[in-house]
Amino acid sequence: MAKKRHIFSKKKLKDLYWEQKLSTFKIAKIFSCTAGTIVNRMKKYNIKRRHSGPKSINISKNALNTLYIEKGLSAPKIAKICHCEQTAILNRLRKYNIPIRQPKQKIIISKKELKQLYKKRKLSAYKIAKIFHCVSGTIYRDLKAYKIKTRPLRRINLTKDKLKSLYIDKKLPLNKIAEIYKCCPPVILDKMRKYGIPRRTISETSTRHLKKDFNGNSVEKSYLIGFRLGDLRVRKDHNLIGIGCGTTKLVQIQLIRALFSPYGPIWITKKDKNGALHIDCSLNPSFRFLLPKHNSIPKWILRNKKNFFCFLAGYTDAEGNIMISQGRARFRIRSYDKRILKDIHGKLRKLGIKSLFGLDKKAGIDKRGVIRREDCWKVIVNERESLSKLFRFLKHLIKHKKRENDLLKAEKNVILRLKN
Repeated sequence: MAKKRHIFSKKKLKDLYWEQKLSTFKIAKIFSCTAGTIVNRMKKYNIKRRHSGPKSINISKNALNTLYIEKGLSAPKIAKICHCEQTAILNRLRKYNIPIRQPKQKIIISKKELKQLYKKRKLSAYKIAKIFHCVSGTIYRDLKAYKIKTRPLRRINLTKDKLKSLYIDKKLPLNKIAEIYKCCPPVILDKMRKYGIPRRTISETSTRHLKKDFNGNSVEKSYLIGFRLGDLRVRKDHNLIGIGCGTTKLVQIQLIRALFSPYGPIWITKKDKNGALHIDCSLNPSFRFLLPKHNSIPKWILRNKKNFFCFLAGYTDAEGNIMISQGRARFRIRSYDKRILKDIHGKLRKLGIKSLFGLDKKAGIDKRGVIRREDCWKVIVNERESLSKLFRFLKHLIKHKKRENDLLKAEKNVILRLKN
């Protein structure tokens, strides 16, 4: 039987690979063929391949030295933080002449020695682990491998409330609690299972940075969703939520740091070759509400007036402009999110604020050579009474320092115009 011939045009293949940034494997899935077929077709069409080596990262020597030497994080853990591969971190360590740690040597304990310590001297796995500078899990593994019968776990007097206080409130690890009660960590773990106390998440145990839960306030939530849709990239990394942004505006970096630093660690890079700063933050799963890239404003926000203006404040801080043009104050938002701008326009009109909605710039190449892949849309408020009403709502919700100053200047302009 003849092989099936896969038909796809050069334009379609180029769009999927370069515009949508899909890998050859993902394109192959679309056309129900192999990645090799896609590679061969790209060679035929002279479509240039992307660089496939380790992801380039922008991390300074000081930052890498702090994470690797001072805090003792491993290369794989730093790679997770920087959202790249371990190879990229190791290459950067070599480039900065930071000495790479040698891997830990394997602990070898003979059966005779282990039997002597465990059976004759009646030492616990935890105490034997201290002698050999390893964890009790290593000792239990060897006991099992040598078929040495283990003793039943020792009973300790530890109440549920006390265990909760030590583990949940004080954030003590199992080995520290075990030290207090002179037992081994599995005894504590057994108690936790008995009391139904859940283990901490990876976000709390895999890094040295504690992450706090989102406070659950709908007002703050509305603002963050508005700001996210305008200016943030959000991704899920295992059970962590990664927040990131690249910008040439220092005030924007300061705002993102102020918004998220109470909840998790922040990393800010030096300026890249384009003069942009990059900020990243790692948050716990309570921020999963930021993951969806909404095409329209969620209904629960639109239904509540305060939530709507908090959303608008966040979206304005990300995408908006408040200015004085030709002696007249003006409020403007420009974005590719047509549906979101349409929702903003509709809600403002319902609240008695006269706004204009329409096309700002069409997709294509402009006179400066700037490429726009989509149509750009805008919402504008020019009318004096409408501006006065809008500023009254947004005044205490805007958090961007420049937008805040611009709003105060524009508000003075509106007051003068109303008087005259």
